[in-house]
Amino acid sequence: MPVNGFSLEAAKRAAYDLMGSLDVSFTLNDQTLCCELRPTGPDVDAAAAEREFRRSLLDHELRLSTEQRTEPMRSAILGLAFSKTGLQRE
Repeated sequence: MPVNGFSLEAAKRAAYDLMGSLDVSFTLNDQTLCCELRPTGPDVDAAAAEREFRRSLLDHELRLSTEQRTEPMRSAILGLAFSKTGLQRE
């Protein structure tokens, strides 16, 4: 469920992408998703890491949206592909 326009799943994926430079904590209250970002070390540029997190968050939200919209087509394609493998009993 998206809150503030972004889903927790997208935020988790973005945090995973940047776990080398950021530690991310999540708080979910009503319709607000808060992400607390902490650099993993003194050599990490916090402002640059935050920008990268925002970009990654948007990227993953768009990917999730595309996955949801195309799921029926992907399932049909996979079903057709596996139906012709000869692995199923007739």
